[in-house]
Amino acid sequence: MTFSFKDIEHSKSIVKETSLYTHHLNEDALFMHVENYVVFHRVPTFAEFVETEAYLKSEHQKYGQDFIKFIWPEDCEIPQPIISYLGSNDFSLDVLELYAAPPGTFVPTRIDETPSDVRVEWVNADNRSAYLDLSARADKEVGEEFAKQKQPYTQAKFDNPAFRPIVAMCSDEAVGSIDLYLKEDSIEIDNFHVAADSRGKGIGTALQQFVMEHADGKTVLLVADASDTAREMYNRQNYTYISFRYELLKVFK
Repeated sequence: MTFSFKDIEHSKSIVKETSLYTHHLNEDALFMHVENYVVFHRVPTFAEFVETEAYLKSEHQKYGQDFIKFIWPEDCEIPQPIISYLGSNDFSLDVLELYAAPPGTFVPTRIDETPSDVRVEWVNADNRSAYLDLSARADKEVGEEFAKQKQPYTQAKFDNPAFRPIVAMCSDEAVGSIDLYLKEDSIEIDNFHVAADSRGKGIGTALQQFVMEHADGKTVLLVADASDTAREMYNRQNYTYISFRYELLKVFK
């Protein structure tokens, strides 16, 4: 089966759809870039991009949003006129890569170094508070206000029937977690996080090993930042590169 970035999208509200793009808006998480953006269905002309930029800026201003975000078509380059425009108009550009681990292909690393007192579990009534506390601590690395705003959003994810997070517990404290989204043919890894003082101990690998052991024949998908050193780990673990896409962000000061 062929997978694409479409297989890792979920819980986004569509407010406008044209032949050129789809505009996603989450009124319950207006502050989150990942929830509010325009995704292009094809590469726009320069005039189409500028027109879409003006539209999205106007829409976001209605909600007091201080940013605009665009997702480029998968495996498509950005034309030079638009690249030049982005550079002179304070846009940042990220390259994201989609990876897949078909059943039986994952190669664990550092699994022998995992502390013996660490156990990986599905998030349940007994460990949910510890999972939420770890999520809040991770969000505080971005900022206190961001963490405060995100709490209701994190809680609301449990309303999604496809959402099945896992957590690595040491005594009564969560030291790592992964948000999983279970679909018919795939499992998406999202929000992969290990507490700062627990990194480099094999906990991340133990979390992934748990995912693979419970994948039930499904392909495991994840997205990596092309500039992130974590992608080197995914290559060592035998993930297969599938595709890339650009994400363009402008934050208004």
